[in-house]
Amino acid sequence: MARVTVQAIADRLGISKFAVSRALSGHSGVSDATRAAVVEMAEALGYIPRARAAAPVHVEILYHDLRSMYRELWSHVQAGAQMEGAKRGVTTTARWTDDPGLIAQLAAETDGIMLIGPHGDDMLDAVRTSGLPCVRIGGPLPPLEPMDHVAGADREGSARLAAHLASAGHRRFIYVHGQSGLAGRILRCEALRDFAETVEGMEVEEIGFSEDSAAVEFRQAMEALFARSYQPTAYVCGNDMVAVMVMSELMRMGISVPQQAAVTGFGDYTVASQMSPGITTVRVPYQKMGIAALRLLASRIGPDGIVNDLPPQRLGLIGELVIRGSTERSRDG
Repeated sequence: MARVTVQAIADRLGISKFAVSRALSGHSGVSDATRAAVVEMAEALGYIPRARAAAPVHVEILYHDLRSMYRELWSHVQAGAQMEGAKRGVTTTARWTDDPGLIAQLAAETDGIMLIGPHGDDMLDAVRTSGLPCVRIGGPLPPLEPMDHVAGADREGSARLAAHLASAGHRRFIYVHGQSGLAGRILRCEALRDFAETVEGMEVEEIGFSEDSAAVEFRQAMEALFARSYQPTAYVCGNDMVAVMVMSELMRMGISVPQQAAVTGFGDYTVASQMSPGITTVRVPYQKMGIAALRLLASRIGPDGIVNDLPPQRLGLIGELVIRGSTERSRDG
């Protein structure tokens, strides 16, 4: 007698092979009624499941594009996830795609999804529809989105930087986003503005560009501020790479760092310690973000997932202030 397949059960019930697979494996993504119908049909047909040992837990790590995939911070996140996966016997595959249709293709052979960095709403919709457990790392989620999220503690890190600079006497700040519209940088700018409200005489301006390395746009924005007699002494940058650009351009403009202006970054990329002067920054535990995300995702997979009875979580990992030579007491008079 031929072996009863998942496809045979799907054909009998008029549902997808994916739905049958999810129901038989105990995964989420199908209704209780569908699960019961699948189990009943499987028993009636004499379906014999494959040994569980032949199907280890597998997680897909997805980026929106190649540029995101090879950025230093996300490579550390991925390394952490893959290291933790190896310890737990979880296999991982990293790929980039802007095609939400890929989720449905992967679903039958995938136990969970990690979305790293920027992704469109259509990708979130596709993951939600699939019913696969998912953790988003770094990118924003809509309010009350029922999906786990792991990130750095952006607001706290920015507030700590601001406090350090304010304690050195700085009162005229500028937040240099670099590329405009990135969620983490927006949060950090908001935290800087909130902190400014607690310090008498503290002012904050902000500027953003088409990309992080837009030196010409930076110079033009600064010339406009100087024309309004706004001379910042503290340049708080969206990340360390933006800080490198800002320091280089300030020197070209005849503004010395740190004697006339303090510059800070965010992230503690390799370049932050290689510059002269070194860049004061917040060290974000990117690799541990990947570890935390894999652990959280693994705890959601299968009917016995240990946090399945808890609502989705928002996990923010605390960074560390790293003080280097790019900051010094303000010369504000």
